[in-house]
Amino acid sequence: MTRTKKNLSGQEMGSKGFLTREKIVNATADLLVSRPLRNIKVADIGQSAGISASTFYLYFETVGDSALAAIERVEQSSPKVVKLLKQSWTRATLLQNCKKLVHIYFSIWDEHHALLRVRNFVADEGDRRFYDARRRSLEPIHHALQEKMSELQGDLPEKLRLDPPSTASVILAMLERTAQIIRLPSAHKATRPRITETTAFLVASALSGGKSFVERRPGTPKVHVTD
Repeated sequence: MTRTKKNLSGQEMGSKGFLTREKIVNATADLLVSRPLRNIKVADIGQSAGISASTFYLYFETVGDSALAAIERVEQSSPKVVKLLKQSWTRATLLQNCKKLVHIYFSIWDEHHALLRVRNFVADEGDRRFYDARRRSLEPIHHALQEKMSELQGDLPEKLRLDPPSTASVILAMLERTAQIIRLPSAHKATRPRITETTAFLVASALSGGKSFVERRPGTPKVHVTD
């Protein structure tokens, strides 16, 4: 993301200007942890950041703009995720790697849940800026998932292969929604470890296109996904 060099008055920002803008963005991010975006006022951000309302308007037109700036700092396509997907996977390591993938992805949501939740909510309401922010944030992992599918499904007959773009979109939608609900108390006695394990199993199934994969546990039978 390109760093903003001027404030809204067209003035070049020096170190003080960058620091003030960063204070505003940090204050907005902190407030979003405990309040809905619609309930945050410029005065609230000013009080938290130690600045006046007039100073806020030097850098942002609305609270939504400062929230978007905070959101765009979140690197949802973590280098760890992309690096893991770019490694060579075998059928024997597929499920284990998917567990690592899900664990890393959920950890990102744990750390940035307030900002990501707001981003998705506002995007779903139709704000194109937040929709584009979500798309940009997910594009690297979306492409990496497609490449992994091509690698794992390369020996399947073409008619049995899943469509990579569509499948990657479904996997990410599942991961995003599951990352949100896993933070909430379960009405059905679901546990985080079991939800994580089930999510990894479904991701492995989608990436492999239904090819058999196996994980052995001490004292348990083999687990298969078959065509």
